[in-house]
Amino acid sequence: MPWRGVDAIELYRWAASVGLAVFDDLGTLEVAMRSAMARELAAAHGLQWFSRVDILDDDTLRLVKDAWRVARLGRLTQPDEVVHGKLVSTLMFGFWVKILGRGTWQGEGPNRQRRIYDTTLWKPALRYAFPNVRALDRALVETAARRVQALRNRIAHHEHIIWGVPLPGEKNADGSIVRLPLGEAHAVLLALAGYLDQGLESWLREHSRVGELMATCPVPEHSLLLR
Repeated sequence: MPWRGVDAIELYRWAASVGLAVFDDLGTLEVAMRSAMARELAAAHGLQWFSRVDILDDDTLRLVKDAWRVARLGRLTQPDEVVHGKLVSTLMFGFWVKILGRGTWQGEGPNRQRRIYDTTLWKPALRYAFPNVRALDRALVETAARRVQALRNRIAHHEHIIWGVPLPGEKNADGSIVRLPLGEAHAVLLALAGYLDQGLESWLREHSRVGELMATCPVPEHSLLLR
């Protein structure tokens, strides 16, 4: 045990409690984010935006197909609004993060074309879901969303967050993976909420238990990547 006088079970239970508190905030953010993004996509491209090969790349369309199958939406005979709502709630957080990206390719052979999401998704639709950033700040929102996704996946897979959140694809000068301290990762979550709605950010700051629980850490702060 690297810390004398610290009970391993106590540390585990503390880390689990912080993870649950973060996940509570994540749940609120995720619902707000997908709702805002879907609303703007439907306003710009219609309720069938998710099937539009002229605006989405193959990888995105594949994720839609998977969600459609999982939710068994092909069996529904409901109005488009109902089908749209069920699909939106079924699509995973990673889907919404992906469409904040740059976009890749659609089609094969001579019909293969690049889908540039700055042009097809961000400018006509998604930037309005994040009214508190500038019109050209897609990359800022994407970076925040990807960091929140890393935090979400870490907790959802029951992996420890004591030594920070590893950021896929980001490396330090020595080649080691960048780890975002837990306090900073939660701050990114709050910032992303603020990009969506400053009232949402304020609400999360008021009701979140993350800061309160982090203050009760049984291990000295300097030993952890909390802040």
